[in-house]
Amino acid sequence: MFLQLVTPPGLQPAQPNIDSLFLYHPLQLSAIVETVWRDRYNALNAIGGPNSPFVAWPRGITDAILADPATTGYVLGYSSAGVPNTQPTGQLFMPSAAETFVPATGQPGLSPGMTNFDHLIYAYLIENTRIYDIFAKVVETYMFSEQLPSPSFAAQQFLRNTEYLIYSDGLPTMVWTTQSRLRRDEIANRLTVYYWMFGIDLSHAPELVVTHPYTRPEAANRDFIPTFEALAGEIWRGIENAKNISGVNTTDNEAISTAARRLYDMMATRRLNGNLAREEFRAVAVMSWLHLAVMYDSSIVLALNASASSPEQRLQKIAERVGMSAHSKSKALFDLAQPFSSLMQSIETGIFNTPGTVATLYTPPSTIEANAEIVIDQYSLATGRDLKAPAVTMTARATTATHPPPHPQLAARTTHPPAHALPAVATHPVHPSGPPRANGHMPHLP
Repeated sequence: MFLQLVTPPGLQPAQPNIDSLFLYHPLQLSAIVETVWRDRYNALNAIGGPNSPFVAWPRGITDAILADPATTGYVLGYSSAGVPNTQPTGQLFMPSAAETFVPATGQPGLSPGMTNFDHLIYAYLIENTRIYDIFAKVVETYMFSEQLPSPSFAAQQFLRNTEYLIYSDGLPTMVWTTQSRLRRDEIANRLTVYYWMFGIDLSHAPELVVTHPYTRPEAANRDFIPTFEALAGEIWRGIENAKNISGVNTTDNEAISTAARRLYDMMATRRLNGNLAREEFRAVAVMSWLHLAVMYDSSIVLALNASASSPEQRLQKIAERVGMSAHSKSKALFDLAQPFSSLMQSIETGIFNTPGTVATLYTPPSTIEANAEIVIDQYSLATGRDLKAPAVTMTARATTATHPPPHPQLAARTTHPPAHALPAVATHPVHPSGPPRANGHMPHLP
């Protein structure tokens, strides 16, 4: 959600937009969350009705908060008359003087009717890097010790907003607040939602469950992973054949559409009447906020002396500062998250439910085909399961048929006596003068 907020159309997230986002007043950030939910692209269903029964704050309230100078500025001191001096643009708090502060109303992702956020699979993959637990430890360490370097003004503002937005109880009136006295543990709540939608746990769930016990719903999409892997394997076969100029074409459009339709049905069943929409929105927003923090050398990265050339390296450095470690496959998880989200959102439109529409998944040049190829590559790197390998069918080993036993009567007629029953052949020592005579006497020796 925050990722799309700071990203200009067709471009990469802009660093000044991100640095400005981290400086906004918490009330402004709450207004942004409500605005994105109200103006999301899929607020209406195919027949024009609402996709969810939950509504955001009124536009008059959110627009007033976003545009109010009191929430875009910061108290930097007092004048001689005791009146607070404010810097309405927040420019003095920017990590770099070369960057220009962007007010909330200037963020490229706030266009009415066009706001967007990722699929839940994005949140699942980003959280698998352990980024949520690592930043929780960072915030806690800053709160109760001086073990970490002193944070800059910008880093302090990031820590305040992160604690307020992510690691605190949300405002009851906000649409993304899914905690209550019945659902006290947000981590356990997310684990339940992940299992509900995908039938899988986080890689470090065995550690989390000790302090965050959660419920595995009976009605979960336990076939999600094998179905997706079957789909990806068929798409890869199509990609191979699309690039071949000779030989047999083994592409199976029917198999692709069947697997895509199964995934579509799984998601649609869980989403009936907008079910789990707020939980997805919250999870995606939280993980995108933390993802942006390590996407480049942000204020918190600089404060922790964790500068690096890639998100996974920055995350690992931050983790080491607080005695933790990121997932060993963090690079593949980061690289997979957004393409997988895009693919799942395409599948959920139902566009690939028929054989005649699946060719765009494997026919280049196409952004859909390129995205599918990235998903297949990075999924294999993240999980260790090769989606490009041909399917192997396991069969039982062939055995030699045993002969039926002979009929008892036939066996009686044909069975030979055992070896020990054969008559023994009498043997006599050979006399030097020759064989014995007819009367049984031995001949005399000459």
